[in-house]
Amino acid sequence: MPAGYIASLPNWDALLEEDYVKKQIVDAINVSTVFKDELKRVGPTSGRARVYTAKVGASQGTGARREDAQMPAYGAGEYQPVRVTARYNYATFKITGPAEEFGTHKAFVEFGLQILQDTKEALRLAIGRQTWGDGQGIMALINNGGGYAAGVATTTVDSAYGVLWGSLAAMTTILIKRNMLVQFGTEDNSGQGYRITSVGTTSITFSPPLQNAIADNATIIILGSSGAEVVGALAMVATASFMTSVLSLPNGIYNGIDRVLFPEFEGNVVNANAALSLPLIRATRDAIYKRTDSEMSDLMIGSTEMAADYEALLVAAQRFVPPNKLRGGYSVLEHDGLQFIKDSKAPIKALFFFDTKKIAWMQTADPHWKQDGSGIMRIIPGQDAKEALLLWYANLDCMEPRSQAVLYNITHT
Repeated sequence: MPAGYIASLPNWDALLEEDYVKKQIVDAINVSTVFKDELKRVGPTSGRARVYTAKVGASQGTGARREDAQMPAYGAGEYQPVRVTARYNYATFKITGPAEEFGTHKAFVEFGLQILQDTKEALRLAIGRQTWGDGQGIMALINNGGGYAAGVATTTVDSAYGVLWGSLAAMTTILIKRNMLVQFGTEDNSGQGYRITSVGTTSITFSPPLQNAIADNATIIILGSSGAEVVGALAMVATASFMTSVLSLPNGIYNGIDRVLFPEFEGNVVNANAALSLPLIRATRDAIYKRTDSEMSDLMIGSTEMAADYEALLVAAQRFVPPNKLRGGYSVLEHDGLQFIKDSKAPIKALFFFDTKKIAWMQTADPHWKQDGSGIMRIIPGQDAKEALLLWYANLDCMEPRSQAVLYNITHT
């Protein structure tokens, strides 16, 4: 290869289309979290939306009668329409003109693969975070009692959702990262966002300084993602009051069904307000049992912190069961017929109980490069740069939230 090799658009297209690259990115997204890897995948029944009726009440028309009595009035099950729309996540793959010139073909390929590796990891992080979120994109809250005036470039941060996510001070928050573009509530720097430059123990620093004042408890959201992310486990297992009081959502609606009007469609929420214990786990499972006449929750998932506390419980009770394997090679503990596995993206002070047969991963297609014009790569007008856009459509869908539960506000030891 002659010196001064220049990477052309066809060369970049060929690199992006390599089987290795496509397989790596598809696999990374499809198994981005332990939780999602255990769910069945379904396609949409209408375009990019899954449309079906959800049963919110069983038939109540039958009853006991003596043999010669009048036949009872018939009843009917109660159903509500559900429409779950796939959301799309994307990642940009961008290069500039000077970066395209290399002394050898090998250097060019290595550079391209490095960018693709970063793209894969970034999407995996984003989807994992959203799987455990509420669909609103909230990562944290401003916390100083009085808000911040314009011109400030460092703010104190509180954990989102009260006790659920942990805190920067405890070094457990994985949601905020350097180089993220964020907005504070509706303050988004005229659409340009604020770039995180450093993350401290209780604060974040960003650039440029605030263009406008922000209030205390203003939400910190990735730029443009407010209300547009995958609706994850927090909303799926919630009750109407949990959604509004703890998650700070505007209403108790999930999958288009108002949980205030149809409490049968609510999940099960147990406030531990104590350290993890086997009686608390049993109480949470019993909450599901009373609602469904079934203890079919087959998977319990928590953070690495909760995993340590749970293992300590089993060891103390001499009920530690050697780990076995789930799909994907994940190690799992089993106790009392319930598999337990940890997920690094899960909220640190909560345990989730899932009947995975009632949850679907609505994914319309595998991730794909958006074709723009004659190829994948697109020349950016007015700039010495080219970019590609990776698109991926999906959402979480729970057909029966009352089969799911969350034990939250656990005191981590």
